Amino acid sequence: MDEKDERKRITFSLVDAARLGYDNVKRRFNRASLNLMAIALGIAFFSSLYLMDAFLGAYTQVGGEVRVEGYQYGLMIVSLVVCAVSITNSILITVYERYKEIGTMKCLGALDQHVLKLFLVESFILAILGGSLGFFMGLIAATLFCAITMGFGHLSMLPLSVPLLLFGKSILISVTLSTIATIYPAYKAAKLDPVEALRYEV
Repeated sequence: MDEKDERKRITFSLVDAARLGYDNVKRRFNRASLNLMAIALGIAFFSSLYLMDAFLGAYTQVGGEVRVEGYQYGLMIVSLVVCAVSITNSILITVYERYKEIGTMKCLGALDQHVLKLFLVESFILAILGGSLGFFMGLIAATLFCAITMGFGHLSMLPLSVPLLLFGKSILISVTLSTIATIYPAYKAAKLDPVEALRYEV
């Protein structure tokens, strides 16, 4: 069996990637926390505006006149774009910091797709955590704002299905945003030459 066939037999399952990705997130928590907070803040802004709009929409139906301004949605889009750029920059720095680690992995037989999968799985883990954190931050902010603006009695007008649906949207947006932001750094990491990576000094 030649070397090419042998390399094709090397496997790196999603379970392995998830386990290694989780360990990497724990070991590099300071760096990972930057991505986590970037995602959380973007999702918090989105979810708070979404919920405030829902609260105020229900309030308007009973005679209230408070509403979310249109420009705030523009700010929300800008915040999500800034979030994506921040994630990309942070992961690029992480790639540079992990040159030798990536080089060692590839020297031990890891393929390009294995490295790519590892970075995408790490991104997915952070997206789930950041999206969940951002949702609850937005939920608290929107609830406090609407309670102060309309009174606590009006909060019960919002159906439970609204925040549940928003949670799903928050996770979907955070995963999509994080994946898109990670593709270029992950591809760059996957294409590293192992010999050059091992020579690199951080």
